[in-house]
Amino acid sequence: MSKRAVLYARVSGDDRGKEGRNLDGQLDMCREYAQAHGWQVLAELAEDDRGASGAAFELPQLNRLLEMARANEFDLLVTREIDRLSRNLAKQLIVEQDLKQAGVEIEYVMGDYPDTPEGRLNKHIRATIAEFEREKIKERMVRGRRLKAKAGHVVAHGRAPYGYRLAEVDGKRALMVDEPEARIVRTIFQWYTMGDNEDRSLSLIKIAKRLTGMQVPTRGDTDDGIAKQRGYGEWNRTTIRKMLKRETYAGTFYYGKVHQNNAGRTVKNPRDTWIPVEVPAIVSHEVWEAAQRQLEENRRTPRRNVKYEYLLRCRATCASCNASMYGKTVNPNGKPYSYYACGAASGRLDYARNCDQTKWFRADRVDDAAWEWVKTFLTDPKSLRLALEEYQAEQDRVNAPLHERLAVIEDLLADNQQQLERLLELYLAGDFPKEMLVERKNRLESTIEKLEKERSASVTQLETQTLTEEQVEGLEHFALRVAEGLKHADENFETQQRVIKMLDVRVMLAIEDGEKVAYLRCMLGEDSLSVEITNT
Repeated sequence: MSKRAVLYARVSGDDRGKEGRNLDGQLDMCREYAQAHGWQVLAELAEDDRGASGAAFELPQLNRLLEMARANEFDLLVTREIDRLSRNLAKQLIVEQDLKQAGVEIEYVMGDYPDTPEGRLNKHIRATIAEFEREKIKERMVRGRRLKAKAGHVVAHGRAPYGYRLAEVDGKRALMVDEPEARIVRTIFQWYTMGDNEDRSLSLIKIAKRLTGMQVPTRGDTDDGIAKQRGYGEWNRTTIRKMLKRETYAGTFYYGKVHQNNAGRTVKNPRDTWIPVEVPAIVSHEVWEAAQRQLEENRRTPRRNVKYEYLLRCRATCASCNASMYGKTVNPNGKPYSYYACGAASGRLDYARNCDQTKWFRADRVDDAAWEWVKTFLTDPKSLRLALEEYQAEQDRVNAPLHERLAVIEDLLADNQQQLERLLELYLAGDFPKEMLVERKNRLESTIEKLEKERSASVTQLETQTLTEEQVEGLEHFALRVAEGLKHADENFETQQRVIKMLDVRVMLAIEDGEKVAYLRCMLGEDSLSVEITNT
């Protein structure tokens, strides 16, 4: 019976277009290699580089590969070479160990690494070189971009800001004003800082709605190749805010404002490290400064209706379109009534979204139903403990792959620590040259350091996704105190709000068979409750 094989290919930004290193080229080589050995190819997994990195674990196809291995669905993994599986030594070791424990062998088309001390050494060296190459590529790209920026080039990563177009001027990459778009930029600054004939100053939402109503094309409407989820001429508040904060419009483009840390998160660099490049201004610096002052003032004094209390404020969504629902109060006959309404159906959101959910939900009835539901956990210690245990069991299921990864890391750490101890014994015995032992010692210590870093990251991730016994006891103690003073909690909005936040209560509101239904969920469970229909 022939062995079952899975092919795996991955590309990174610097691979595209290179002979044999694109996805098709890698898969062709792996396919030919498998056919030459008479293996049955069950799947071909191709990892593209959109948002992916060879140093990351959360890659879709890699996760699928590991799930198939744990399910014993194949016997062999075939990939072009070590740096296709990973350009990170710790990840390389962890993934290999994970596959080995699942009984899967790894075949590298461009490398023969037998399971011998020499084979493992050669593979270790190649993986270290691949990691070094990855870091050098990143360093060269960043250094090259910074040198270009210092020489006066606009390094815009593919496209110019709205209002500009990229062009070559005197041998340099520069920004040229796109006058039709520039007029829109000036209008946005004018509306936000000075207002129009009817309003002192337009809010971000009002500006977005007005541009959408005018069907002003966005950059996504005019540029090919830009993925666009919204309809033609649909603007949103976030885009307007970013435009108002962009100092480029005042005549200075900056390169190097942010970078990605080791965890893949975008981090802002100190301002004194930014590289300024002069560009044509669309608005004066005074107008830009006025916009910054207005943004700060609006941040400190947001325009929000806080006159009425909504227990599930920012926690309700529309079942029809999944948009956020907002609190709305009306005063017929001088008596206030509060409701939850769909922000999309009412046109309140920054951008249009198709939704026919025009009915409102009485906020007091939704809030009361949610609070009564939560009280069932608070007033029954056994139900609370059972719900917490079920929640932890579900989290354990979700975190199972992470626990497996940690176990693999611990095994690898123990193995490398043992090798380091044996190395000390060889050194004391004097059987090997000191230079060779020192070089081996440095490599082992480097591997241990990388594995410990991966262990620390995995432990941190687990801690953020798991309830500790201390947290469970804290919830039970808090529930007990609330139950003892339930009458006070029933009458105290702040206490209820604290419980709702602690349990992360969420509600989805729907109309089903002419009946209003609230789908409630929290970290302890979920339920559906009918909410009496009222005319709105």
